[in-house]
Amino acid sequence: MNHTVLIIEDSDEIRENMKEILQLSNYGVHCASNGKEGLEIAQKKDIDIVLCDVMMPELDGYGVLRGLSNNPKTKNIPFIFVTAKSEKQDLRKGMDMGADDYLTKPFSGNELLSLISARLRKAGEMKERVEKGPNELNNFFGDPTSITDLYKISDKVVPKKLRKKDVLYSEGDFGKHIYFVVSGKIKAFRTNDQGKEYITQVYREKEFLGYSSLNDSSVYEETAEAIEDSEVASVLKRDFQTLLSSNDELHAKFIKFLTSDLSESNDKSIKLAYNSARKRVAEAIVFVAKKYFDVLNDNVIFPISREDISAISGVSPESVSRNLTDLRTERLIEHHNGQIKILNVKKLEGIKN
Repeated sequence: MNHTVLIIEDSDEIRENMKEILQLSNYGVHCASNGKEGLEIAQKKDIDIVLCDVMMPELDGYGVLRGLSNNPKTKNIPFIFVTAKSEKQDLRKGMDMGADDYLTKPFSGNELLSLISARLRKAGEMKERVEKGPNELNNFFGDPTSITDLYKISDKVVPKKLRKKDVLYSEGDFGKHIYFVVSGKIKAFRTNDQGKEYITQVYREKEFLGYSSLNDSSVYEETAEAIEDSEVASVLKRDFQTLLSSNDELHAKFIKFLTSDLSESNDKSIKLAYNSARKRVAEAIVFVAKKYFDVLNDNVIFPISREDISAISGVSPESVSRNLTDLRTERLIEHHNGQIKILNVKKLEGIKN
């Protein structure tokens, strides 16, 4: 099967050189000298992959990528930025917007052909997975115990190791990935105008995060930071959305997952509004403990700082310290060097206002 490439490049020399190399390798080629023309061709023709310059008249490469992403017919076409070395500082912007790769000028014919071949191969694999329906992902939502299943669904999954306090993404960043916690713990928090943190969730092994970027704003609504050494896998948002849109059953499972998470968040917000500081501190301790242990028993030990208890409970650090002292005096917990040992789970969970 011969693939068709769209080249969008304002330099006549570079454009013609790329066209010749590709045609000699049996690719079909369409060319455009500016972004506006290229976008029109992509919408009218059957294009398998786009090579696009960054700085161009009429419409720059970012505008082309945005236009392609907003059109159901073209949103899944692999997109490669062709950029000069002097523009490399702008690559982060392009990749964050959803570009699949980039090619830096000057480049050889082999580099061009190898990159296109790799991208088309991975796009084909993705298409096959979508056509197979949800079978490959049945365990992805129901029982995501096999991390290899997660790796299979994206062309850019690279496990990432995080040390304690490393930031995975920040509130307001463009959301390019959905993340899956392989090991460790990740806290998600928002910051108010005074710089005070409020922890909205703590994610443990086999849990997803970063999905707030799936909404219309396309940005992360919180900051995600490792609270211990962790490892996460990432799935390109574009791949994730394609998989969801391919099957109603799969989409319904994800909605159920979101609803469960939203219910937990709403319940947490209600408790913040009505419960006493003492009860909120106790609930914050239990909340984090459940992220470390599937079943809570007496004498479990886990790390949590006074600041994190404050950020979860909405109680000032000073009040947290006083309440921790009270809970320790009552022999409900022990607290030493940033670790808590729960001595009486039943009583801690049953604290009244």
